[in-house]
Amino acid sequence: MDVVIESFAAVAMAGNLPGEQAAAWLPDGYTLTGGGAYDLGGGATNVLSSCYPVRDGDGVYKGWAASGREPFPLAVYAIGIKVTRGGRPVPVEQQVFCATSAMVGEPGVSARLGAGWIGTGGGARDNCAGPGAVNVLTSSYPLIGRDGKISGWGATGRDLADTGQARLTAFVIGIRGTEGVEFDARIIRNASMMTGFPSVHVRAPAGNAVMAGGGALRGTPGQELLLSASCPVVDREDGRLTGWFASRKIARAAAPGALTAYGVMLQAGRGSAAGKRI
Repeated sequence: MDVVIESFAAVAMAGNLPGEQAAAWLPDGYTLTGGGAYDLGGGATNVLSSCYPVRDGDGVYKGWAASGREPFPLAVYAIGIKVTRGGRPVPVEQQVFCATSAMVGEPGVSARLGAGWIGTGGGARDNCAGPGAVNVLTSSYPLIGRDGKISGWGATGRDLADTGQARLTAFVIGIRGTEGVEFDARIIRNASMMTGFPSVHVRAPAGNAVMAGGGALRGTPGQELLLSASCPVVDREDGRLTGWFASRKIARAAAPGALTAYGVMLQAGRGSAAGKRI
């Protein structure tokens, strides 16, 4: 019998309040594989300070949360999958691995994926300390192993005011199949031009794989670039996830930089068919 993977993106919005956090939650039957956010404002410091998976009341990672630094709307996306074989649901096991940095002004940290898990997505949370701290995210991206698969998740942040510190936590999501169903994930990517306000879109290729998550990595130079979007691209006609979008804003008097967007394509094991839905 064919194995079918359906993808779904739940969306939530935060209002016009500084630092307001929004969370999107998946409906029953879906397993969280990734998520993202888009700060919809136009201000120079209108950027993300967190974009990460969250647990529900039962302690299961079922949602995605994000927050920004300016009073502008913020869109948050939680991406999940549902797997069926012959029309019958197949359970998907999930594990989220995390790591936290030391308390510094420009934190960076990597969370490693456990053995036996297929990496599908990840995120980061910049935990500011002190009333003067204005820490924001500068990167949230997949670590890629020698086999071309996700081996972990990396994240970086910085303090806009140069007076505060933060601990940065990175999260990486791993899944594995049950009842004889296996998964395979591959990375797609695209890099922007060198500019002060880089943005980039990586398109999902045609085929049976579904978009499960994505991320964004700053280039070098680019230490002053601030992450304002790392989110799925949704088709307006049928709601499919068709790619991943990333954008940055640049701090004042900083050199131009580049940005790479990553998408994670997920497919069931050999001999199966995969479907798509949002």
